[in-house]
Amino acid sequence: MGQSQADIIYECLAEGGITRMMGVYQSVEGVGMIGSVRSARPYYLELALGHDALYIHAGGSEDAYAKIRSWDVDHFDAVRGPYQGRSPDSNLMWRDADRRKNNGLEHSVVTTGSAIETYLPEEVRREHKEDYRYPQQFTDDGTPAAGEKAVTVTVPFSNYKTGVFTYDEESRTYLVEEYGQPYIDGNTGEQVGVTNVIILQTACSATGDSLAHITVDLTSGGEGWYACGGKIIPIHWSKADRSSSFVYTTEDGEPLVLGRGKSYVNIIPLKSEVIFA
Repeated sequence: MGQSQADIIYECLAEGGITRMMGVYQSVEGVGMIGSVRSARPYYLELALGHDALYIHAGGSEDAYAKIRSWDVDHFDAVRGPYQGRSPDSNLMWRDADRRKNNGLEHSVVTTGSAIETYLPEEVRREHKEDYRYPQQFTDDGTPAAGEKAVTVTVPFSNYKTGVFTYDEESRTYLVEEYGQPYIDGNTGEQVGVTNVIILQTACSATGDSLAHITVDLTSGGEGWYACGGKIIPIHWSKADRSSSFVYTTEDGEPLVLGRGKSYVNIIPLKSEVIFA
């Protein structure tokens, strides 16, 4: 819920071949219910730090908790923090009764844009840090001029999860599908659509712990793809350190200019083969 209003959706692998999404909102004003809110992992912290963001979560791996402390992440936790209420709109987050009954306890934590605006502590900053700069450039039409046709882009994360993006001429967006079905925003009942589809390939490795946690390398850089306007091109990506933003360039080293609109960033294993037609 609320994903269609996110400015950026990141999707990465979690345990067992499943994935999780992280929504980035420049503003939560007017955003309805958001959820479910899930637990932290170190690489999601790196994504949040790259946007100088306030990170909202419900629990986390022990490694994530350790890095929240050592990396000084601005975070708000519904499990080991004072941010979970007993009823709707009573705190920053709460457990939705219907979701708890039908989807399970771990999928039941939700929030809303208005709850975030109301319950963030007064001392929490509402503006970016003074030295923060977001490097991404935008234009009204980000269709890559030399791109190959890409009406459908298929993005495999694992044997369990594959994302599909189908270009819609009328809305000039890629409509998102997962598990063979449209990816629907529960607030609006409409399929999620994005202007930009970005695919980053990187090393995703098992940590070897008993909970099957993984690591996702977000700082070594690598290859990827960019789709917009029904066309796709190969790109390079980099992230200087855990607190830096992603930098995207074309194959000839020029800065990648995105279409003005919402973006979906797929972070997939090196061995995954992207298919487009």
